[in-house]
Amino acid sequence: MSDDTVAPAAGRSPLSQRLRSLLKRRDISGMVTAVAIKVMALTLNFTLITLAARALEANAFGHYSILYSAASLLYIVAAVGQEPFVLRIWNEMKVNADAARLKGALLFTFFAALMGSLIATSLFWPWALTYVDHTTALTVLAYLIASGPLQICIHLVRTERGTVYADGLSFALVGIPPIVYLSMCLMTGTPAAIAKVFLMLACGAFVALILQLWMIRRRIVRLFPGFGTVRAIFEFRQWLPRSGKLWMTASLEATNQYIDVIIIGFLMDPTVAGAYFVTVRFANLFAAAADAVNLFATQHLPALYYRDERKALDKMLDNLAWIMGFFTVMGLLGIAVGGYFALWVINESYTQYFPELLILCLGTAAAGTTRASTLALMLSGHEGRYLLITAMGVLLRCLALFALVPHFGITGAVIASAIIYAVQAIAFRKADQSLTDLDASMFRLLRKRPVPE
Repeated sequence: MSDDTVAPAAGRSPLSQRLRSLLKRRDISGMVTAVAIKVMALTLNFTLITLAARALEANAFGHYSILYSAASLLYIVAAVGQEPFVLRIWNEMKVNADAARLKGALLFTFFAALMGSLIATSLFWPWALTYVDHTTALTVLAYLIASGPLQICIHLVRTERGTVYADGLSFALVGIPPIVYLSMCLMTGTPAAIAKVFLMLACGAFVALILQLWMIRRRIVRLFPGFGTVRAIFEFRQWLPRSGKLWMTASLEATNQYIDVIIIGFLMDPTVAGAYFVTVRFANLFAAAADAVNLFATQHLPALYYRDERKALDKMLDNLAWIMGFFTVMGLLGIAVGGYFALWVINESYTQYFPELLILCLGTAAAGTTRASTLALMLSGHEGRYLLITAMGVLLRCLALFALVPHFGITGAVIASAIIYAVQAIAFRKADQSLTDLDASMFRLLRKRPVPE
């Protein structure tokens, strides 16, 4: 009697074979890569925060937190909303093999980013001088100027070369130099300087930007031979209003993420702002998990959307929802169990804010569940609705912070933020359901499935 069943390869269990076959799937392997890169970025980020909190005295770390938050907000402003714009244009023009309009769009993006950098500089420079000296302000400005165009380039490289060459390489190049500097300061007992921390960040960002531009150029030459001689076609009537909406959206989103540290530093003092900065960084683990999903989504979803591959799109959104659900549950458990110890590792004095950390995590977890919904709104041309919801959230948060922080300190800030994050998440999902018919949020898993005949 013959047996047609193929036995598993020697030394390989059925479980390991199943795992290997899963990892060969494009959606699973891509998501695993995106998560691994985000874990690396988080590790670098928390290492930098820990070293900075220990190498700088409390007031100096507060100033570092305020400056870092301001630079992070303004380099998004400097990008002028070109990250999603250039991603959309790239996929549209590549599908249509339209080199002329692609060249026009890339030149449009270059000049828009140049103007954005000038605007960000004019906003940052006089404000920074009220906190720090000229040398420190100049190094923060250098980091800001390099980071704006870097964000745009990362989006293009991600969609063509993957997250390893885009996000992974950039995170490593930007994060490692300041970590090395602060480590050397702690080991040798040398006083750390805020200016030198930002100088290391700026040098890493400039090197990353040069490498990203080089990879983009190689990809363009490969896809469009003779691209340099193509006469660019510009469509300003379409691109200007579209970019304007995306710019306002990205700026409001960045404001929503970073403005609270700046407001607390203004209303109270840099030391309290530094403590809140640490709390927010931990609470943003859920935003980081959502960003890991977003790294993968922005690489694959635009192409599926513009090719109108609805079945594949639904399947990918389901996978993203399951992954986000897993991250949300594990993240809440991890913060509840290990959050106090993590605060202690950074600085013993920050452990008093553990209850506030738990409250804020509930809000950021709620916000993370609809991260894919925001991407769906922008991909489908409904950035106006996304802009409205984000603007209302930013306005309500700022008003709540000014009303509550003077009386309740950090506790008032985290309660206000958590409630508004949750309300925004509900609004994003409702808009996604009604306008795109996709429901890209984590809660798509609760919808009724059609019964197979």
